[in-house]
Amino acid sequence: MSTMDRSLDWLLENLLEKTPGIRHVLVLSKDGLKMCFTSGLNEDKADQLAAIAAGIQSLSLSVSAEFGDTIGPGQAMVEFSGGLLLMVPAGEGAHLAVVAEEDAEVGIVGHNMNEMVEQIGGHLTAPPRRPEYSGDPAS
Repeated sequence: MSTMDRSLDWLLENLLEKTPGIRHVLVLSKDGLKMCFTSGLNEDKADQLAAIAAGIQSLSLSVSAEFGDTIGPGQAMVEFSGGLLLMVPAGEGAHLAVVAEEDAEVGIVGHNMNEMVEQIGGHLTAPPRRPEYSGDPAS
């Protein structure tokens, strides 16, 4: 899947429609690039959410490494005034992030997120970016 593959947007819209309390859904690469997102987000807000979610996932990994039994991608949740941000791994190098209302049923949101990842996780893969080789030895 390319960095901006909008062909999966309908699946994200479906998650948003079938899960009460969800406002936005976004798939991001582990290095913080948006891959696809729901129509309630514009390009700038999707970029901002992807960067925030990547930072939180990175912190989650650090906590796991320092204080957990193993290092793993895990799930993360942040509660803020007016809402929740939930993140789950979604294929190699990708994460699914959801912004939900503060009174959303977290168990249902998380269940539906994980169900979606199971269904399409193979399509939500973000291989590591590599610099392009231009053929110039100085590059």
